[in-house]
Amino acid sequence: MQNDKAGKTYWDEVWTDQSVPVPVDPQHRHIDNYVNRQFHELFSMLFSRVDPRGKLLLEVGCAKSTWLPYFSQQFGFQVAGLDYSEIGCEQSRKILSNARVPGEIICADLFSPPASLLGKFDVVITFGVVEHFADTRMCIEALSKFLKHGGLLITNIPNMVGLIGTIEKIINRPVYDIHVPLDHESLLNVHKLSGLDVLRCGYFLSTHFGVLNLNGLDRETLSWRIKNIFLKILLHISKFIWIYEGAFGQFKPSKLLSPYIHCLAQKVV
Repeated sequence: MQNDKAGKTYWDEVWTDQSVPVPVDPQHRHIDNYVNRQFHELFSMLFSRVDPRGKLLLEVGCAKSTWLPYFSQQFGFQVAGLDYSEIGCEQSRKILSNARVPGEIICADLFSPPASLLGKFDVVITFGVVEHFADTRMCIEALSKFLKHGGLLITNIPNMVGLIGTIEKIINRPVYDIHVPLDHESLLNVHKLSGLDVLRCGYFLSTHFGVLNLNGLDRETLSWRIKNIFLKILLHISKFIWIYEGAFGQFKPSKLLSPYIHCLAQKVV
């Protein structure tokens, strides 16, 4: 895939030897499901002005996706996914099958997809894709080609310009280096430059240190064990904040502490 700073080998290794998870279910009230519930509130708000039932949704970068069954079950979308990792695609098919949700998973390159997919979808969504490409605009333009006129592009990326990025750089520099750090303004502007009408763009959630990871590091080293303990402490801090927010209201998302940036844009040309 063009200019992918991570590369197919990295993603195949990430998805190998991992158990097949269950789909996202916003009804679970456990604190570990807090982030999924917040995403559910966001998507419920984004889709509140349209009737998504029967409309076509494509997740690009769908490897091991727990979201495709969710979009079908919660909103009635007809779902499809695209990814270039054969391992990740097979896991997505298993997740859909286990959930008894119909959907097509296409193993293909984002930049050279089957022609039949172009201009087909009402919604295209990504979770952590565009920030891996040196040419962000080229990636956004490629994603928009899957949309019908008037279709919606929902882009979600990790906030690597905030504290999350700083910590990742310290504990696992190779993972930090496969990201292009983008802030809210950069993400908004690149969507506009790609010919899209930006409807909403901003930081999302007050905190979530669970997005940090030690992928690729040797688990047998003392360094890995110390870093793993550190990440567990940070995750517990996040959970205490979520419990507080559940009782007293949410903190305002910020460039410094928010784990994600999201952008909603519409194809108008």
